[in-house]
Amino acid sequence: MTVQNNDYAPKKFQLIRLKRTYKDGIEEYKATKDLVATPVTFTLHDGKIQLIRVALKNTQTYSTKAKDYRIFIKELPRRVKLENSVTSTVDLVVQHSIAITISG
Repeated sequence: MTVQNNDYAPKKFQLIRLKRTYKDGIEEYKATKDLVATPVTFTLHDGKIQLIRVALKNTQTYSTKAKDYRIFIKELPRRVKLENSVTSTVDLVVQHSIAITISG
């Protein structure tokens, strides 16, 4: 998958890999090493595109049950240098959640 920065300033991102399970009908997310994703953190300059690679580790077990994962692409807040005349600022960051289902 790819991420593109259409902003005027560089942005920093972090990838978070989670396994999704259901316990008593409630959706839960837990950190996992089943998936490999790279790069884990990166800086994306204005107008640039970053390729993200995701792969399933070979766990040497066979299962017909589907496994659900999520990759979160989390934008990290940037430091903003305020001018003397500016009293406050709001800077929005986003987090994208990509579902991955693997079935054997």
